[in-house]
Amino acid sequence: MHHIQKYLLDATEFYYHYHDCQKEMRALAESIESYFDQALKIVADSPAEAVYWGANFDDMITYPAFFEREIVPWIRKASDYLSAHGKFEFCHCDGENLGLMDLIRDSAMHVAEAITPYPMTKVKIEEYYQRWSDTLTLFGCIPECLLLEETATDEDLEAYLDHLFKAVAPGRRLILGIADSTPPKAVFDRLIRIGERVEKEGRLPLQGGAVPLLSGSQLTSAVAPVTPQLFEDETFKVILEDVLKGKHVDIKRHAQEILDRGVNAQDILQRGMISAMELISERFKCGDVFIPEVLLSARAMDEALLVLEPYLTSEKEEVIGKILVGTVHGDMHDIGKNMVITMLRGVGFEIQDMGVNVPTERIVEQVSEYQPDIVGLSALLTTTMPEMKKVIDLLKTRGLRGSVRVMVGGAPVSQSWADDIGADGYSENALTAVQAAKDLLAK
Repeated sequence: MHHIQKYLLDATEFYYHYHDCQKEMRALAESIESYFDQALKIVADSPAEAVYWGANFDDMITYPAFFEREIVPWIRKASDYLSAHGKFEFCHCDGENLGLMDLIRDSAMHVAEAITPYPMTKVKIEEYYQRWSDTLTLFGCIPECLLLEETATDEDLEAYLDHLFKAVAPGRRLILGIADSTPPKAVFDRLIRIGERVEKEGRLPLQGGAVPLLSGSQLTSAVAPVTPQLFEDETFKVILEDVLKGKHVDIKRHAQEILDRGVNAQDILQRGMISAMELISERFKCGDVFIPEVLLSARAMDEALLVLEPYLTSEKEEVIGKILVGTVHGDMHDIGKNMVITMLRGVGFEIQDMGVNVPTERIVEQVSEYQPDIVGLSALLTTTMPEMKKVIDLLKTRGLRGSVRVMVGGAPVSQSWADDIGADGYSENALTAVQAAKDLLAK
């Protein structure tokens, strides 16, 4: 009897395998292609009038290069086949689509479903509508965060709807819905209010008048990168390049070679590795690199830290501070959290990682036992953001709030949300978390 061992990869591990083992990953993809062909034939022969084909397209997870190379060909193949059988192809595009706007528009899918615009993502509803509605039907467009008392007021919802009806005029190729889904704690009266306004104002063609978009030159100017200067000393250039290119094997050898020449480990860290991550941060902010590239760079940095750690321990007088980090209850995402941990450890913080889906009670217990200077809370889902406030409230109840600073972050989290729940600090992304943590300790 043959024993088959199954491996489940999380997103981080998948990116590593996809980068390191391209031949093997390609062979695996080709080996299961026939199953997708069979599935396509089955749904095409079914009575269904519309077919979901592909889900969770997001420029952080299915980043542009991967999406164009691996996913678009299948979307087009399915679209052609389903069209020939008189069916529509739906694709689930519920995440951050900024880097995928043109690729999704030109992919040949018929309906982009669960579109989630600003304020939950970076792309505003008017940009979605003006760039996609000539070729795509838009489905969704009402962010689920507007249904929660914790993340929006009634006035916020009304203001969004006022803007929506103007932004999507004349309203062709549009199916309004809650994106991604209606959360369990949604205010039901707000759903009723949306229905009332659609019934009153939603007759086509809409008369509100489109909201003007920024011109191409204005958009280019707005995202123009501010590139930090690369360190010019040849001593650290090879380390910097290793981090930028994600060379996690080479960097260990290079770090040891530089140490053997008598170079200070702290200088290697600061002037080679941290300088590279600062550059990655700027490229990430302006959309030149995406999560997988950042993860590869972070992995290289982790590997180099294993070499530098004994030297850093002997060189530094004490740990900068202790930080407890975890993703809140109900949320299984860990990419951002893991990058934060890498960056914080790299500059001398002692980190305890609680993992993902951490119950509020456990976080507070860990604060009591570990006695950190900072507790960092991460959330990627709007529906789990209220868990952050629960942690803060329970810390107060247990008499621990005064002994620890609370820092929050994650894709849907903002400075205003941090202020509203009484957090001490906020970081926009993993690459700014170091300064945010240092600022908290300095207060």
